[in-house]
Amino acid sequence: MRHFTSKRYLIAVALVLCTGTWEARAQADQEEQSFVTPEGVPAIHGVERGFRRKAGLCLDYGKTRLRNGAPYHVVEPHRTITRHEGMDFCKRAGSPVLAPADGRIRFIEADNSAYGGVVGITTGFSIRPRPKRARQRVFVEMVHIVPLPGLRVGQLVKAGQLVGHVQKANRPSIGTTPHVHFAVRRCNDWPTCHIDPNFFWRDGPGRVSCHDTSNPLPKGRIVAPVPC
Repeated sequence: MRHFTSKRYLIAVALVLCTGTWEARAQADQEEQSFVTPEGVPAIHGVERGFRRKAGLCLDYGKTRLRNGAPYHVVEPHRTITRHEGMDFCKRAGSPVLAPADGRIRFIEADNSAYGGVVGITTGFSIRPRPKRARQRVFVEMVHIVPLPGLRVGQLVKAGQLVGHVQKANRPSIGTTPHVHFAVRRCNDWPTCHIDPNFFWRDGPGRVSCHDTSNPLPKGRIVAPVPC
């Protein structure tokens, strides 16, 4: 029996083997990424220069000072925070807040007297804080928002789906400017389990990415929690 393989088939196989899928590459990159330093401190990537104002970004992760130069200083019942543990996107009150990834609603807080409303979403992917460590499920949260009426814990949501609106600057932790405080976490220990969102943008680390229905979101990646 004569065996042969078409040239077109061989080229297709070679392309798959050499490049793989974007999702596989993203997963492999995350397997090797250290999101936490050996000392247990969250690593900082930061947003790239050309993306610093995209989506209304007004305070990046890890910053120790506000835009006006004042030290970042938030007092909580059990600790004082001096470094920003998320990313702030400044938008007018009432602006839409979107799910940054596919997932399931983890928690909803309608209107806390200190920081307003919150929506948390458990994503469909997990990471290793450091290579060879146990995997942990990633979840995201949007703070200082008015949750969408009817939204419920356990509900499935898709990236880009409306989950709330930006809250007025009427709570102590919001300050004078309406904004969405966007955080990425890997466990429920709030002081230590936050991760720099800049590691996970769809278009690459540090490249704030906007939701786009024509640009599928690979597993392990996120988009901005506001339209842009």
